[in-house]
Amino acid sequence: MKPEDRYIVIDVETAQSYDHIIEIAAVELIGGTISPRSFVRRVKPRSAMSPFCYAVHRISLADLEEEPYFEHIIHDLMGFVGADTIIAHNYAYEYNTLKREFERAARPIYPRERFFCTMALAKRSGLPGKLRQACAQAGISIAHLRAEHDALNDALLAAHLFLKFSPTEMR
Repeated sequence: MKPEDRYIVIDVETAQSYDHIIEIAAVELIGGTISPRSFVRRVKPRSAMSPFCYAVHRISLADLEEEPYFEHIIHDLMGFVGADTIIAHNYAYEYNTLKREFERAARPIYPRERFFCTMALAKRSGLPGKLRQACAQAGISIAHLRAEHDALNDALLAAHLFLKFSPTEMR
């Protein structure tokens, strides 16, 4: 990557599968390194919490009672992301979830062409599709993580995976 190259790695946690963001993190990559700048917000969903999703992240509706709705943070998110390429592990999940939130906020979604998928990158490199398993097999430490998922740690893991295996043309 050139020193000026900038990418944003995004991860979301949701209240329902593919819908209702409750936590979003965006990590900035500049010139092949993870920058200290990030965007992390919890969001109050407009839905119930699915038992499956709660089991994944252990964030309850009570934990989110005082948080803003997505439409109140979208401007800050868009400002942080800017016009740069968006990286996500299993980008279809992040894309479809963001699409629904952007639609509810009456904002145009980022075009699919702006997204790069680290799950596809991992699979092309012979790694499993699951983020933590792919990272562990790639030598990226996951020992410090709690069992439950959170958007910031998953975004950081995807960033490390991208930096380790990104295509030459993106470096």
